[in-house]
Amino acid sequence: MLKRFQIILSPLFLVYQTGLSRETTDEQFQEAFYPFGRIVEAKVVRDRATGRSKGFGFVTYTSIEEAEKAREDMNAKFLHGWVIFVDPAKPREYRPPPHRPESGPSETGFRTNKTVGWCGYNST
Repeated sequence: MLKRFQIILSPLFLVYQTGLSRETTDEQFQEAFYPFGRIVEAKVVRDRATGRSKGFGFVTYTSIEEAEKAREDMNAKFLHGWVIFVDPAKPREYRPPPHRPESGPSETGFRTNKTVGWCGYNST
């Protein structure tokens, strides 16, 4: 017997902050935006390879009024020595994947491996 589940999502309101100090942690970020309302999530965006902050982040509030108050009160203010800018978050734009040409044999019969160099010989 199949059961049907209905998932009810409450609307969440994101605000986008730029100009963050590279030293700002998620906890410090959340503390700075806590006074404006109930925070669902506060996240500083980090580089995958190095783990360093990219200088921006997102805060998710449960109501648009809370998000708007945070935007009004924190925009162009100092946070950890840096001026931050707060705007409503926008949906991520679709970007098609990069075009990667097939690496077949060249006119000379060799093919190029971009990471290693010359590799293989085509006997045809």
